[in-house]
Amino acid sequence: MKLFSEENRMAMILRSLENQRICDVEKIAERINVSSKTIRNDVKELNCLMGGYAVISNKKSDYKLIVFNQTGYEEIRDRIYQQEEYFNSPQTRMAYIFWQLMDAKHPYLIDDLAEEMKVGRTTTNSDLKKLRESIRKYDLDIVGRANTGLTLDGDELNIRFYLLENVYEQIYLNFPLGAKLRRVLYKMQEEYSLDALGFGLFYRSFVIMIDRLQNKHYIKELGEKYLRLEGNPIYKIVYKLSLDIENLTGILVPKYEKIYLCLPLVGMRTPANIKGIENYITISEDAADLIIEILNRIKDELGVDVIVNELFDDFVYHVFFMINRLNYGIHIRNEIVDDIKDEYSLAYKMAQIAKEVIEKTCEIQVSKDEMGFLAAYFGVFLIEQTKEQRPCKIAIVCGSGKIIGRLIANQVKNIFEIEPIVKYYYDEHFKVPDDERFDFIITTNKSKIQTSIPVIYTDEVFDKQLLKSKILSVKYLKEMNIPVRQGLDSLFLNMIDEDRFYILDSELSYEENMIVMSDDMVEKGYLDQDFTNRLLKREEESTMIFDENIAFPHTTTTKQNLCLGLGIYKKTENSNGEGVKLIIILGIPESLQDDSILVQLYDDVLSIANRPDVVEKLRDIDSYRDLLIYFSEENNIFR
Repeated sequence: MKLFSEENRMAMILRSLENQRICDVEKIAERINVSSKTIRNDVKELNCLMGGYAVISNKKSDYKLIVFNQTGYEEIRDRIYQQEEYFNSPQTRMAYIFWQLMDAKHPYLIDDLAEEMKVGRTTTNSDLKKLRESIRKYDLDIVGRANTGLTLDGDELNIRFYLLENVYEQIYLNFPLGAKLRRVLYKMQEEYSLDALGFGLFYRSFVIMIDRLQNKHYIKELGEKYLRLEGNPIYKIVYKLSLDIENLTGILVPKYEKIYLCLPLVGMRTPANIKGIENYITISEDAADLIIEILNRIKDELGVDVIVNELFDDFVYHVFFMINRLNYGIHIRNEIVDDIKDEYSLAYKMAQIAKEVIEKTCEIQVSKDEMGFLAAYFGVFLIEQTKEQRPCKIAIVCGSGKIIGRLIANQVKNIFEIEPIVKYYYDEHFKVPDDERFDFIITTNKSKIQTSIPVIYTDEVFDKQLLKSKILSVKYLKEMNIPVRQGLDSLFLNMIDEDRFYILDSELSYEENMIVMSDDMVEKGYLDQDFTNRLLKREEESTMIFDENIAFPHTTTTKQNLCLGLGIYKKTENSNGEGVKLIIILGIPESLQDDSILVQLYDDVLSIANRPDVVEKLRDIDSYRDLLIYFSEENNIFR
């Protein structure tokens, strides 16, 4: 079987669809010089390869590419396109070496590998070194010597995991599965209503199994946790499919292989439609209890109630499949995990709390990719539980003309659950009309507007995320009757005043400085008398060091208002750059009803925590006045 062939129909089809909005199947077939039936089969495989990030729709023989997630799609597309580069890329050479070693009947000489790839021995040795590092976490190794030959050493199941998660596109892009087997698979997909997310992983796993069985590589042993899958209802689906395979191909599918095929089903990405397979999924009450424990832990640590509403069942399924994936060693890449972490900082912090609960309860390690999926759920929960009670009334003052004012208004409308009432003004010397009552004013004019109404200043070329953060901060400040300082739009900054700004004693520990700050705020009347004791008790239960730079001790107070204090460890000659550098103390009123205020405040704190450069600059600050000047000049920190 010539897997590394010079023909890459997948790339040619995908390029045709990217270059034209709609492509006719006959024209694609004519261009590539294959039958339309071949194109239809290739498109089905492409849909599986793209794993739900994109899909090629088919309407009356017209194909159209629809991209749901640009980052994830581009990652997979680039891998497909790389196949046209043959051995010009290290990734392709590493895949080729692995492919040869995994099927080799005898030790493979380095010189033979170099000659086949038309590269030098030094390059081949470099690729081998990288490959060894890549396969090590799968408990695989390449053993032997250059002059006697190399062999791949490791468990068959781990070989398949490596194939699935690292080099599937390079090796199996043009795998000749055959029309009959494809029909069996697509029939199964239709019977159980599996979408691209649910079916893609199974399809890939199936292709790998067929290839390995054809080359006489069987799974010879499995651990007890895998063997228990024989009693799982999913096994019935696989057993039925295996009979069809044996009848069609004559290839025997032993019990261990059936168990292997259960893995992508018990660990699939949660399908959009669960009804087709829900009768084969057994979710115990423990899964729901685990989620309730996670939500309670988030409430304890952050003081925020996460309301999941109708998404509770979806979240239960997601956690169920995720635990299965982690338990059985199935890894799914999350191409946008870093984007989620940056965009939804608080949601990612909640995912970290969920990770701790899951790891302790289930005795498994939650990967960064899985944390990204968890954070996406928490991000949706936080957005959907924030409801407006009435439309806000906003004045947009824009001296540069109507079009900029309209652009700002369109962004503003996307922020609110209920569309705000917007009025436009284009006077550079704007004064609030006596008969108008605005919730706040957004202006591109630099001159100060004389009014008690909160004013948000923005550039004509504005950052929509920054504008959103400013609007939400001002909205919450207004609700808490906290005055908004001109040039300072963040909730965090407006909640700190000179009375609650501290330069910390570098000779004291984090806990000692925390007590000094807390006691001072108690003495000044911002917090109740027993606040410090509650803070210490919470610290005993679980440290409130937020990350390597910031401690965020917080607990409830009987006072009626949120109270925030900031302490800074100054740089000293003896400081080694390690340990807590900022202490942020928060008192949360027991009577607080609106958690969305806390959500925005946490976002501001995380905006600082995620910027080590900002933390270091804050350590150079000597006074509260310097703090305000720094943040007014660096107005893009809070997003």
